[in-house]
Amino acid sequence: MSRNRTTIEDVANLARVSKVTVSYVLNGRGAQARISAATAEKVREAARELGYRPNGLARRLLSKRTHTIALAFQYAGLFASESGFINELMAGVCQAATDLGYDLVLHTRAPQPGEDDADVLTDGCCDGALLLRDMQDPIASELADRGFPAVMFFTHSDDPRVSFVDADNLGGAKMAVRHLVERGHTRIGLIHGSDASFASFDRRTGFAQAIAHHGLPHRDDWHIQMGWAKEDPSELSRLLETPDRPSALVCWSDDVALEVLRLARDAGLSIPDDLAVVGFDSLVHCERSDPPLTSMRQPIREMAATATIALIDAIEGRREIPLRQLLPFSVDCRSST
Repeated sequence: MSRNRTTIEDVANLARVSKVTVSYVLNGRGAQARISAATAEKVREAARELGYRPNGLARRLLSKRTHTIALAFQYAGLFASESGFINELMAGVCQAATDLGYDLVLHTRAPQPGEDDADVLTDGCCDGALLLRDMQDPIASELADRGFPAVMFFTHSDDPRVSFVDADNLGGAKMAVRHLVERGHTRIGLIHGSDASFASFDRRTGFAQAIAHHGLPHRDDWHIQMGWAKEDPSELSRLLETPDRPSALVCWSDDVALEVLRLARDAGLSIPDDLAVVGFDSLVHCERSDPPLTSMRQPIREMAATATIALIDAIEGRREIPLRQLLPFSVDCRSST
């Protein structure tokens, strides 16, 4: 019998069991239906012999589940970026989803006229979504309105219905400034990202509060926006080449901090004698840079996995109360300070 015409009835006849028994076994519910191990193996052997595969679409229609979760970044281009942060995030999500038997889809399609992101995510192609979105983005609340499972990560929400896993970026920035002050620095600048980013906004706010707390000068010309390492570095280069530069820089990401190290070397500066540099994330590249980069550690892979598990728990009804987790940073002190 040709493989593509094999039916569940054929498997049942070969195994000499009912079609219901075959359905339970091949859909992973044999133990729940109290089907013996011997009978279950007989069903699986018959299915293998006949080349039978369950109809995935029919199974999804019956269960109302796709066993798929979507990953929705604010900017689809991040999926193809060379960011070490994104690499660690994706590793955490993929491992947790695989361990729990879920597929992962990347949400890259821009909404069409008359649609919004919530429409696209709730069209039946996935059971829930992980969200890394900018400040004021309404999608998490819109999904909560629809009762659609979603978890924000590396960002957060004021909506009490929304789950999130984030780091204490405000406290982390204060810790970074204190680390530099303890090493004698009084002229400290900041390389920040877009203020639309929760992480960058909170780190910039924490930095300003720490500078005021320690009675240090706040210089607008020592604050430079550089969201990604590949952005135009001309403004940063000018700062590094001026005699009135800061003696230390806090950088909102390791990717940007590593670019600062490169530009500082090009400008003839010695690290950390002429310029101390602190990054955020403490990626593996920090150990390999020249010199190794001091950085504020957040457990990116573990945070991504925690958010993925929380989402799948919500999908499967094991979590009713939103998870709202804010984790502390720690300092990984290396040669750049």
